[in-house]
Amino acid sequence: MSAEKIAATLEADIVSGIFRPGEELKQGEIAARFSVSRIPVRDALQLMAARGLIDLERNRRARVIDLSPSEIDEVYHLRGLLETDCLRHAIRQLEADDLVKIEAALAHSSIDAASDRWADGDWAFHKSLYAPAKRPRELSMVEDLRRTCRIHIAGYGVLPTLTDRWLKDHEDLVAAMRSRAENRAVDILARHIADARETLLAAMPG
Repeated sequence: MSAEKIAATLEADIVSGIFRPGEELKQGEIAARFSVSRIPVRDALQLMAARGLIDLERNRRARVIDLSPSEIDEVYHLRGLLETDCLRHAIRQLEADDLVKIEAALAHSSIDAASDRWADGDWAFHKSLYAPAKRPRELSMVEDLRRTCRIHIAGYGVLPTLTDRWLKDHEDLVAAMRSRAENRAVDILARHIADARETLLAAMPG
């Protein structure tokens, strides 16, 4: 198995909470799991470190990233800045075809919200909101920040306890975009992100 496939499988484990923040990924166990030598395992861990999923220590130990509450607060602050900026640009360039895609993503995320795919559905919806901005680098940064949040959400066993409110936010966001109400849409999104931040921080120790 290639390093890329090993990394992808381990990433899926991390974002689903199988490996918790701070937990060590042991090279020998991974090699045995995938029936490979340690060489592709080391390569896979290097890939994961480059993606910000794990920290590689000097003794070659690998641990899932484990951010402090203040670091998580910073991540959500950055998300608020970037995601509201993407939304503003998206609304200014919004076309009819974009709305069709956004409404389809809304429908799917509403279904996924009641399953273990809720995080995938949520990202697909938000990605559809920001796509019309045509800012791929900014969107990539948003995705990286959201992945960091997701690792900690899964690792601390945080379930979407405010599902009904979040889904209502999604519906309100689409309505605001449909009417090109830029400031209203940004206000909804900013509060939406702030609520997610508070939910995660409340579940973290310290």
